[in-house]
This record gives sequence, structure tokens and C-alpha cells, in this order.
Amino acid sequence: MTKTLEQKNTRYLFIWLPLVLLVGSALFYVMLVFHAHHMREKQLDLKQANIWKAFTLHPESMVLHIAGEYDIDANKRVINDLPNQPRDTSLFDHEKKQFVEFAILTRQMNWKGEPYRLTTYVSSKEVSHLIIKVFLAEIAILLFLLLAIVIVNRRSSRVLWQPFFLTLKKAAAYDLVRNPSMHLDSQTGIAEFNQLNHELNDLVGKVNKVYTNQKQFVENASHEMQTPVAIIRSKIEFLINDPALTERTAVLLADITAANERLSQLNKSLLLLAKIDNNQFPQVEQVDVSQVIEKILENYHEHYEHFPKLTKSIQPQIIIVANLSLFEILLSNLVGNAVIHNIPNGRIHVELNTEKLMIVNTGNEIKDDPEKLFERFKKGDDASKTTGLGLALVKQITQLYQLKIQYEYENAEHRITVFFC
Repeated sequence: MTKTLEQKNTRYLFIWLPLVLLVGSALFYVMLVFHAHHMREKQLDLKQANIWKAFTLHPESMVLHIAGEYDIDANKRVINDLPNQPRDTSLFDHEKKQFVEFAILTRQMNWKGEPYRLTTYVSSKEVSHLIIKVFLAEIAILLFLLLAIVIVNRRSSRVLWQPFFLTLKKAAAYDLVRNPSMHLDSQTGIAEFNQLNHELNDLVGKVNKVYTNQKQFVENASHEMQTPVAIIRSKIEFLINDPALTERTAVLLADITAANERLSQLNKSLLLLAKIDNNQFPQVEQVDVSQVIEKILENYHEHYEHFPKLTKSIQPQIIIVANLSLFEILLSNLVGNAVIHNIPNGRIHVELNTEKLMIVNTGNEIKDDPEKLFERFKKGDDASKTTGLGLALVKQITQLYQLKIQYEYENAEHRITVFFC
């Protein structure tokens, strides 16, 4: 599923930032426990020093045992291997009637030549509570940072990517035929976007130049072809009227005439495509599609001796704003395509309403990709003597007036629909 850059960036933040914060939280917890234990050792050391100092200053008034605070035991034999590290133990609290965890430190002391054993206590519960509270506070801060990073990143991304979206908007509105100019700001404040806009401006300039040259070539070539085509036609007519014309020569002249007519039609179609590309049909008016399609159907019916069976459902006064000549060409090509590519004893159905024009005709299935039918010089049947530009003209005209065209083949019927909305 395609997502926006902002969505993907936010997704990656939500995937990787929690992992980074989780690893950071684990390291923070380890360091917190280490420092808490270190603090506990320092508390025990300080407590030992203070209690021993108080004992040596006032031994008579000093209480030797306070539960959970310290124990001073006199006349104990010296233990050389007494551990000098805190240990964990538990004492029963008679008030709370439960065991309480403590960390204790026991050391051998000497005063006036007598050995003493001094044990000090620090509550482990308070240290554990401190670790939990600090760790929970750290988790809350990290979650707040995660949310803040995502929000700030989304807002900053919108500001930073604004020049890109502006470029994208202008590129989407760019039309080689109707709107060939696309000036992009080369000073956006961001070096990468400046380079992007500069390259796009150069690219559009090159495309416009190539396209203009191509249009001029097609138009010039079509104009130049008109003269030799007309000369060939006049010479053929002269030969046909020659009294010495033989049957074999007549057959050859008929083939030449057909080829010349096809060349003439090709020339006219190419010239018309060039004019459409050059937007040389600016005049528009209200075209009554109902009347035009009726007239075209009548003309084709009179021209073709074996016209397919026709059914129609045409609403009156269907109006569209367009160039009359171009729309007549569009409708004529669609009807002609349905007649020429039909089958013996076939049928045609024409439907017209405010939403669409649909022409359905029987015919053989197209072996090639149907979408290619609207390309220039593409024909459904390679043996066809048509120019292959009829549907290309239809496509070009529908694009000019922003109409949607659709082709379907179902139940041995070709269906071409032009949507007005």
C-alpha cells in the first residue's frame, strides 16, 4: 500500500525510536541500580563512621543496640576474614508484623585494646522504592519525548517539504499541449530542492523544444505531402480517362487510387492531429450532440449498402460546449469504426443521454491489448486498410475537452463509451 513520505517517516520513528528508548531505558536502569547500591554502600560507611565516633566519645551513654539502625557487640573475638561488603538480610518488624529487608555492613573495630563488632543497617525497601520511582519517572519522560519528537518531526517536515509539494503541484498541473510552461522557483532555501527545480526547469524546456519541433515537422510534412498527393490523383484521373486504357492497367490504377486515397486520408489525419496539438481549434460553441449523431448515422446508412442493423436510444437536445468540427470528427470516427469493424449481419446500438454516449457493435475480438487501440497507427486488425488514426483522433479530442473514454469487449460486442461528466 502506497503511503506518503510523512506517514512512512512517522512509521519508522514509531518503530525505531521505541527500540532505541527501550535500550536506553535498560541501560539507565542498570546504571540506576549500580548508583543506588553505591549510594547504599556510602550510607553504610558514613553510618559506621558516625556511630563509632559517637561511641568512642560517650561509651557510657551510648545505646549499643537499636533495631534496624546499628549493633555494637563488645568482647568478640577478632575475625580476620570478616567481609567488608554490604550484605542483605531481613529483620522482623513487630509493629508491622512482617519481615523487612535491610542491607547491613559489619566491621571489626578496636578501642582501648578491646575488639568490637559494629553492624549498621540501611533499609533496602527505601532504595528499591527510589529505584522504581525514578525508573517510572524516566519511562514517563521518554514517552513524552517520543510523542514530542513525532509531533515536532511531523510539523517540521511539513514546513521543510513545502517547496517539494509546491513543485509536485506545479508538475501535476503541467500539460505539454495546453500549459507547456512550468516555472519553478530555483531559490527555495534548501539546496536539494533548488537543484531539483533547476533540473526540472531544464527538463521541461528540453521537452517543450522537442515537442514543438515534432509538431512543426508533422505539420510541415503533412502540408508538403498535399501537393504530390494531389498531383498523383490528377494523373490517375487523366490515365483513367485515356481511351487506350486496358483492363490490366485499370486494375492497377484502381489499386493506386485506393493507396493514394489512403495516403490522402493519412495526411489529413496527421495534419488534424498536429492542429489539435497546436490548439488551433479555440472556437467553441454549444453543440447539439443529438442532432449531430443522428445526421452522421443517416449519412453512413446512405453510404453503406450493407449497413448493420441499427438500434438507438438518443435523448434530444444533449448539449456540450466544444468545437463543432472536432466533435463531428469524433462522432464520425466512432460510428465509422463501429461500421467498418462489424461482421456480416451484425448490429449497432447507439445510446446517448446527459451522462454518456455509448456505441456498441458486434465484431471479432481484438487479439492485442485494447488500450493500444487509442495509440497512433494501432489497428485491431492488421489486415485492415484503415490508417490506424481514427481512435487516436478520438482520444486526442476527448483529452482536449477533458472527457473520459472507455473501451470494453463482452459477449462478442465492442463497447466504446464517452462520458460527459
